[in-house]
Amino acid sequence: MQQERAVPRSLGFDYAVGACTVWIASGFFLDAWAHGHVPVESFFTPYHGVFYSGMLAIAVVIAVFATRNRLRGYRWVDTVPRPYRLALLGIPIFLLAGVGDMIWHALLGIEEGVDALLSPTHQALGLGIFFLSSGPIRSVLADRAPATFVRQAPLALGLATWIILVHFGTAYAFDPAAGHTNAPPPIAPFTRAYFTSLSIGYYKIALGVLVVIFQSAVMAGVALWLLARTRPRPGLFTLMYLVGNVPAAAAFTNQTPLLAVTIAQSLCAGLLADVWVARGDTAPATPSYTRFSLALPMTYIGVYLIATAFADGIWWDWNVALGAWLWSGVTGLGLGLLASARRTPEGPVR
Repeated sequence: MQQERAVPRSLGFDYAVGACTVWIASGFFLDAWAHGHVPVESFFTPYHGVFYSGMLAIAVVIAVFATRNRLRGYRWVDTVPRPYRLALLGIPIFLLAGVGDMIWHALLGIEEGVDALLSPTHQALGLGIFFLSSGPIRSVLADRAPATFVRQAPLALGLATWIILVHFGTAYAFDPAAGHTNAPPPIAPFTRAYFTSLSIGYYKIALGVLVVIFQSAVMAGVALWLLARTRPRPGLFTLMYLVGNVPAAAAFTNQTPLLAVTIAQSLCAGLLADVWVARGDTAPATPSYTRFSLALPMTYIGVYLIATAFADGIWWDWNVALGAWLWSGVTGLGLGLLASARRTPEGPVR
């Protein structure tokens, strides 16, 4: 007898899809590391194989799940839960982008540096994973069963995949580069290189502060959106930040303490968020939500500055370091106020 409704949510399916999308997105960073550390002269490399094998795994998971439900009497259109219908667009997008990437490499060569981040075929690959990772997110949000960490964890995996994709597309804006390892050449007055050194120093400071603002917006924005849609269980934020931030740091750390620093700031920001949500009402437009929007990015960036100072030393002076830290709070607070705005019956926004 043919079933007339879509198959209900499967927790195992959510976990499998969420884990595969993290696998694929993290594989992008392994490939990015390879572009900067080993000779890459062909499309067929073990580094490409990591994320393409992840795509094969997710295709098998979906095919087996859908076929089994078809044999149970569901129509093909209903063999996956309803929240996954839009997400499945990611498969043809990824496959077409993969073929396009192979042709792109054959005709134009292998990209290096920032070129690899901005390559249209690489962006299309990311778009495919963006769609696929929306499946666990939409599935958890549509679930009407009592919320537990186990039932919500696939949401954290999906959002972590989105964070990884943001980091990959903007890898040049991941590390504020405040550590001494990244310091510009010393400025020596009355030399021919004086103005060049001065310009490089100003440029690196300005870029570093912009990175602080951008990263604050990403970390706070995802958290504030999550609080506006659901009540996360303790541990969800910590899982999301660690899984979402560590792949980028692992690819870029080299001989710097970036990986350890990123783990510390992700862990501290995640624990703060988990404790904050567990202790009080953080619904939009509440004082707690506003304070949360200020405290979260300031914790994330504050831990970065402190950990970097101990591990590598900071070449920024106190004005820059404290000013950047305050900018992180302003960024989060601004997003929190925007998210809390409500339209009154008369029309204007409060």
